[in-house]
Amino acid sequence: MRLRVVAALAASAVVVPTAAAAPSSADRASAERGASWLASQSGRVDGGPLADLIVSLRQTGTARRELRGRVRALARDGRSYGRGAGRAAKVARAALAVGADPRRFGRVDYLARIDGDYRRGRYGRNAFDHALAIIVLREAGRPVPRAALRTIARSRGQGGWGLAMTRSAPDDVDATAVLIEAMRAAGVGRNNRALRAARSWLLRQRRAGGAYPSRPGRPADANSTAAALRALVAMRDRRAPATARALRSFQRPDGHFTWQAARPGSPLLATIDAVGALTYRG
Repeated sequence: MRLRVVAALAASAVVVPTAAAAPSSADRASAERGASWLASQSGRVDGGPLADLIVSLRQTGTARRELRGRVRALARDGRSYGRGAGRAAKVARAALAVGADPRRFGRVDYLARIDGDYRRGRYGRNAFDHALAIIVLREAGRPVPRAALRTIARSRGQGGWGLAMTRSAPDDVDATAVLIEAMRAAGVGRNNRALRAARSWLLRQRRAGGAYPSRPGRPADANSTAAALRALVAMRDRRAPATARALRSFQRPDGHFTWQAARPGSPLLATIDAVGALTYRG
């Protein structure tokens, strides 16, 4: 059975995803309010959050000229931060978002750094490293090794994936969601058996209002709901709008999102993730 799944992944890797529906007007308005809040934050943001912030702001239409200071900071700090597949992918994605060449961003070749952290069909050390590397390679117009897709198929757990990408690791909403997104970015068709099973597992984690926890038994949170929304949009799932509505429920009057309904967590990270998910088109 596992070999058939692997073969199906390889065979479907040339499928071109169908066009996604544009975000609703409510999603767009919510994302723009979140982006305005993000733009107003004057505290220092660096590393991965800075890279993600640039991507999210660009997705809401923020002009490149308004991001020059942040882009310069990332080009400078990324040299030390952006080591390893996952971190290099974050910096490369931000570079692509502002029209820069990730092979020469701040005099660093981040695609080479991603390639340098690829061994035996695996990028980096965990699901996020692996998935982000695949997504960014596709955004940069680079092919994805078939062995990297086989690694995803072989590492699926009871339904989804765990952070460690081992079959014994507990399934995790965020890891499952980002790997679904990565496979779809690589061109794996929606009818692929592994993708269908992972989506079914993901949907079973939904709470009554449509929000998602990071793992079964935990309270729902904005970050995991945002990750699930991206996966559902990538899968063209009809339940994506309900998940978007649930995500918007975490937003506060000034535009920021809280991590959980009763616990703010990191409003910065929750808002970055929410803005990116509400404007994501797959």
